[in-house]
Amino acid sequence: MDQQTQRPVTRIAIVGFGEVGPIFARAFTGADLHVSTFDIKLLDDATRATILERASKSGAQVAEDLACALEGAQLVFSAVTASQADAAASACAAYLVAGQTFIDLNSVSPAVKQRNSQAVERSGADYVEAAVMAPVPPQGIRVPILLGGRIAEHTAGLLNGLGMRAQAVASEVGLASAIKLCRSIMIKGMEAMCVQSMLAARAFGVDDRVLASLAASFPGVGWDTGYESYLIGRVVEHGQRRSEEMREAAAMLEGLGMSSELANAVADVQQALAERAAPLVEALDAEGRLPEWRTLLKPA
Repeated sequence: MDQQTQRPVTRIAIVGFGEVGPIFARAFTGADLHVSTFDIKLLDDATRATILERASKSGAQVAEDLACALEGAQLVFSAVTASQADAAASACAAYLVAGQTFIDLNSVSPAVKQRNSQAVERSGADYVEAAVMAPVPPQGIRVPILLGGRIAEHTAGLLNGLGMRAQAVASEVGLASAIKLCRSIMIKGMEAMCVQSMLAARAFGVDDRVLASLAASFPGVGWDTGYESYLIGRVVEHGQRRSEEMREAAAMLEGLGMSSELANAVADVQQALAERAAPLVEALDAEGRLPEWRTLLKPA
């Protein structure tokens, strides 16, 4: 393994600066690491100011282009949207060199991770797939992450030394993402079922009775203490990203010769509510609190 990889990590690059990037950057810069970042939204006058503000608050240094962001970074985190993961890996591969490790955090299918691995490793750099197994806020860099790839074990040691919670699960690329997406079918599916159930129950004015019945049938789950509010809130705030993840789960199922209808239907429900409730999210109060879930389900 390249000597640069063996040295203590001092320089990190983050490609994509949406929700995850600033959280990671804040933790790393707080530990006196140098963090550079690049996001394609910097190239758009309508979104550039937002990225610059996030970088300023998190201590990250904004690079004017991707090449500058990656230069000298020992670890490169890719934290873009699922639809851009392929393009981001290919773009980074043009500038990566031996001694750098590309960590693919994106929620995409095993096949996409495998393609990304091939693109990155042709540059001489190392590739590690990462599957983030829980919402990043509020855990931050302590969120559980599964790693896969030839140097997954070594990279887990590096990341855990930075205060992260990473576990190597495979020396081949694809299995960590498979674990995540198989789990996501259950988690996002539960969210979508809750949304549809409560939408119909509200239409008939029987939501309280339905929730009481669920609480009786599944004691301890939380149907009597607001579990439905949590599930619906996750869709409202993150449904677009979660729908993209479910499209990747659908692609994974198709690759196995299985039906993708359920995964795509879940994605449709996630996306539809996220789009309908977008104005409510944009108008969050000063503490960032969502309205009560019944308000979130009201027709636009």
